[in-house]
Amino acid sequence: MENKYYTVKVEFQMEDDKGKIKRQKFDYLVDAMSVTEAEAKMTKWLVERSERNFEIKAAIASPIVEVL
Repeated sequence: MENKYYTVKVEFQMEDDKGKIKRQKFDYLVDAMSVTEAEAKMTKWLVERSERNFEIKAAIASPIVEVL
């Protein structure tokens, strides 16, 4: 089975200069064989970088065929 790309949407809670908690969403492209693997890879990657206040919001198959 070939690997596919998945778009994983991650929401971070960040504190701004005034101490208010802001939510920011980012999309990541993950090379994986399933949605479950994409979520697991994303979580591992974030934890290894000591990210704490994040939530995986979605993981969907990407229409991207190949990255050159």
